[in-house]
Amino acid sequence: MDATQSFIKIYRISPEAAGDFAFDYDTQTDDLLTELVPDLDNWGNLGWVELTDFDYDGAQQALEMTLETQWVSPVEWLRNASTGTHYFENKLITMATIQKDKRLVTGVAVMDGEVLQSKRLLELDEEFVGKHYDDTNPNHDISDLDALIWDAITKFVTVCEQFYLEGEEKND
Repeated sequence: MDATQSFIKIYRISPEAAGDFAFDYDTQTDDLLTELVPDLDNWGNLGWVELTDFDYDGAQQALEMTLETQWVSPVEWLRNASTGTHYFENKLITMATIQKDKRLVTGVAVMDGEVLQSKRLLELDEEFVGKHYDDTNPNHDISDLDALIWDAITKFVTVCEQFYLEGEEKND
């Protein structure tokens, strides 16, 4: 992994709203990032950021984005993006970030400019991660490391969905 990767999910976006969003915004280039947060002072300490993937998951009714940064998680950008368009108003947004050396995985949940959750999901030492990249060590495989990382992310996202989305449904 050459960059720190952040996986963002915006919940409860109807297919119609997703189509309108794709019409209103350039979802195929990095321009989307500046369209959502035009003031670079609201991006936090990002040296650079790239949009590497944008998709709509109709089954989950969620917009999904993957961003790459040099090291830091784009939390400030996300917080400001959550208020940058009416499409994200009152929408739960989760972001899981895998640091490029795979030693740190963080999770953030945001809604309407407010950080609801900010957690270190997994913190690994350099030696442990290195063992998974050593081809001569048959007891450690990179797929095992990836499974460990994604299990932590899945647990975080599931808890956020249950707490923030299911709680909403019960109150409706």
